[in-house]
Amino acid sequence: MSELTQTEEFRFFRQLTQVPRPSGHLDRIRAYIRDFAAEHGLPCEEDEAGNILVRREGTTRTVVLQGHMDIVPTCVPGKDFDFVSQPLELSIEDDWVTAEGTTLGADDGAGLALILCALTDPSLDGYSIEGLFTVDEEIGLIGATRLQEDWVTGKMLINLDNEDVREIVIGSAGTADVEAVFDFIRSVDNGDSYRIEISGLRGGHSAMEIDGNRGNAILLLAGFLKSFDGVRISSFNGGTAPNVIPLCAKAEFTVPAGTDVYSVFDEFVAEMTENFDEPDMTMSLTGCDATPSWTSAESTSFLDSLLMCPNGVLERDEYGVKTSSNIGIVSCWPLGNDEPADLVRIVVKPRSSDYDRLEELVDTICAIFRGRRAEAERPEIIPAWKESEENRIVKTAISIYCDFFGREPIVTVTHGGLESSTIKSRNPGMEAVSVGPTIIGAHTPDERLDLRTLTQMKGYVLELVKALSR
Repeated sequence: MSELTQTEEFRFFRQLTQVPRPSGHLDRIRAYIRDFAAEHGLPCEEDEAGNILVRREGTTRTVVLQGHMDIVPTCVPGKDFDFVSQPLELSIEDDWVTAEGTTLGADDGAGLALILCALTDPSLDGYSIEGLFTVDEEIGLIGATRLQEDWVTGKMLINLDNEDVREIVIGSAGTADVEAVFDFIRSVDNGDSYRIEISGLRGGHSAMEIDGNRGNAILLLAGFLKSFDGVRISSFNGGTAPNVIPLCAKAEFTVPAGTDVYSVFDEFVAEMTENFDEPDMTMSLTGCDATPSWTSAESTSFLDSLLMCPNGVLERDEYGVKTSSNIGIVSCWPLGNDEPADLVRIVVKPRSSDYDRLEELVDTICAIFRGRRAEAERPEIIPAWKESEENRIVKTAISIYCDFFGREPIVTVTHGGLESSTIKSRNPGMEAVSVGPTIIGAHTPDERLDLRTLTQMKGYVLELVKALSR
């Protein structure tokens, strides 16, 4: 076995993978961190949002290390896995670690492991460190937005949620979660009924992979259903999280009797195979028993709202993608056994490094859904963040990087949302950068962590803490 699996950073990371922690279910990981603090005699506090602050007391200027506790729970199709109760099953090959058929949680388990190292490493004896562990970042930066003000005392923040060891991130896009809800009445229809399912798409992080020519299963399914006159939908479900490009979706629907559904389906499969880089995509169409469905008008309105909603890359700038949108979730469920009605929930995640453009995009998305009689409240908008390259933390991070790695870092602004912006807003005068080891395929079952870069990043972070503490 590789010596990289014997390191302290990997020991912590492995322990974290054995603690179930999908968004919204963080009691176990909070208990793990509290136990860690008690074991090492470190003061530990928790705010009303559930965020945890662990302090390593010293005599220097305080440096804040921050990461989020939750992970995105995504499985390969057909895998029966309960993220709330089951530990992840790890596999290591050629110094890359993955999980068997699920997301790995290196986003942000790798960052948490590095914080735990910094809170205990003997080389940092006498240094003042605050380890900030936030809740539910993956479902809307909830912990950061509810962070207790003036709780964190350090003014130098190292966010450990980046996914490329070559980079120092000095800014991130703003974001929001736009939620729309339709209320449809179901009734019996005499048409022919079918079930369609799309699966095996690559999916991916809705910021990092948004420009990778990846199919959105929700939109592919909506486009197929929209090709039929008089289509009526009985159910429609797809996606797992707003910040994940949907890799699967399924629906039941009826069309007027005699419609040649299979010919349309064959043409659809051929077109999707040609247009998208999705080697493992599978599509199935089968007949099924008739079930009550939404009216044709309601079904068309629903499909139009999805197909009109902005999705994918919308604008670029010198750093790459500037503005984008991801239709991440569609879920429908009956109101009750005695009520012939469905609630249909859609969640869209727009992003932009331009606040005015993000506001405009949020308003456009809300208007599209409201125009088709859905309820869509304007959500809270998380602003973009951009650190000045003249700030001390940026100059120091670059200098230490050059000394430690022997090369220049890539200094960039990420299209992904980071908590730095919100944490800074609650701590006037704070400066921030974001770094991390190399993680590929975050938010997908293909997620993998390069253990070589985890060890490299530990060494770099320890040196950066020392330099910023002076």
